[in-house]
Amino acid sequence: MIFIYLSGTPNSLAKGFEEKCGWKVLRPINKVFPDGEQYIRLPEAIAGNVAIIQSLYPEQDRKIVELYLAVEAVSGRGARTKFLILPYTAYTRQDKRFLEGEPVSTKAVYQNLRLFEIDTIVAVDVHSIQSLTSLGFKVHNILPHSHLLNAAGEKVDLVLAPDRGALPRAMEVAKTFNVPCDYIEKFRDRVTGEIRIDRKELNVSGMSVAIVDDIISTGGTIAKAAHALYNAGAKSVIAVVSHSLLSLESIDALSSSNISKLVTANTVSMPNNLPKWIQVVDVSSLICSEISKWVSY
Repeated sequence: MIFIYLSGTPNSLAKGFEEKCGWKVLRPINKVFPDGEQYIRLPEAIAGNVAIIQSLYPEQDRKIVELYLAVEAVSGRGARTKFLILPYTAYTRQDKRFLEGEPVSTKAVYQNLRLFEIDTIVAVDVHSIQSLTSLGFKVHNILPHSHLLNAAGEKVDLVLAPDRGALPRAMEVAKTFNVPCDYIEKFRDRVTGEIRIDRKELNVSGMSVAIVDDIISTGGTIAKAAHALYNAGAKSVIAVVSHSLLSLESIDALSSSNISKLVTANTVSMPNNLPKWIQVVDVSSLICSEISKWVSY
């Protein structure tokens, strides 16, 4: 099977795939026309089934268009995209209509992929599996948190989810490391986006606590949770996050919260010169292992 790498695949992840998986790789020719439209071409003849790898961040909209162009190019070559590998799956946070007049973004972005007979997606910690399975996709969802925490070499006494919805992630990590888990009460204003952390009673005095989550964007949730935990007597707080969509502002927010470490996967491209308390862990072996369970290549 040929694996087609698109421009969103982080270099460190692509290198991991090539060295640890031994995949046959095809890199398309890309360019952008003066008016901003994208062009893509597959320079080699292909046949049978292929897989396309694309991480949909940053410049999510451009990466999504590139993905659709690649899928059509595969079809035009007479081959079939057997499955997609999406290390970061954009537009899956809006999986229902919270306010009248809102779109279901997952449906808007992904449903037309079914026109190309794509039925399987391999994702790393997609925000809402149900939003994709409801469109008819089979989703292999990889949770990397135990791998991340193990790579960090940090001993923790308690694993916390930032809200009740994220509790399954925390439970998986807690089971792996044989420590208790719980969750923090988080509330988000649907209009302003403002986050409030409730003072849920947690006995964290003297403990090293790991907060497990899927996405960091502004850093506000993790920062507020860390402040609350330190105020409750926690000894140290580390964040274990699948996807870190980092900016200078989010790094400053996290730094001001005094978290001991942010451990995150290399599912998206990172800014240069990250501070030493941010550790980026390669997850190519996790993705390889998942795919090898059901595909021969």
